Amino acid sequence: MALENPALNQRSFQRGIEEAGAEPRGMTASGTYAITGLLFVLVVAAAAFGWSQVEIVTVGGRQEALTPAWTWLAFLLTFIVALVGAFAYRAAPITSVLYALGEGSLLGIASRYYDLRFEGIVSQALVATLCIFLAVYLLYSLRIVKVTSRFATGVIAATGGFLLLYMVVWLLSLLGVNFSFLYAPTPLGIGISVLIVILGALNLTLDFAFIEQAAGIGAPRFMQWYGAFGLMLSLIWIYVSVLRLLALLRARQ
Repeated sequence: MALENPALNQRSFQRGIEEAGAEPRGMTASGTYAITGLLFVLVVAAAAFGWSQVEIVTVGGRQEALTPAWTWLAFLLTFIVALVGAFAYRAAPITSVLYALGEGSLLGIASRYYDLRFEGIVSQALVATLCIFLAVYLLYSLRIVKVTSRFATGVIAATGGFLLLYMVVWLLSLLGVNFSFLYAPTPLGIGISVLIVILGALNLTLDFAFIEQAAGIGAPRFMQWYGAFGLMLSLIWIYVSVLRLLALLRARQ
């Protein structure tokens, strides 16, 4: 099961327990969700900053957005922090905050571009993401959706299939093969976007299950930050996927 959330998986929490040694076991699911809420606030604050740094200019009577000069540096640093955060469990209280700030600023920049073309789309995507999170959490907590081994295997296999598809598309695009129909506002492009959003929601159930299981087996307290970091990865995936889906739907109008 190598294609699950890179942070929230059994191996990660087991390694965290091993690293803790004789330290007290204090991880709780409620504590992890509280930290996730804190990271979400940081992401939104950083996104507001990134949004404000995008300059809007008028070119030929048409408004264009100019990316801040530091965008690629922020992308590189955020990528490095994400890699470090996936393995440095004890540093999770630091790496998760840095990741939230870096990724938030990048999301703010990207969101400004979308909002310039489709006014109001960002607030719609944000509300939709929160609704998806709450709905999935409710379905999971009431055990309407049960995360069995077969269910987890199916979700991971489907996620892996999409990752493989996009990897192949990217490699072929380097050779000049055009797969724009996958991203165009066509029934196929929209259908694929809907499936990606659904996969993101299904992966949330796996995240909830991993957090619950880790708290149950006595993971150390610092793993709460690590669990929150992993959950934020899924939330960001859902937000970006919803934003793209809404853009395709608006483009068809």
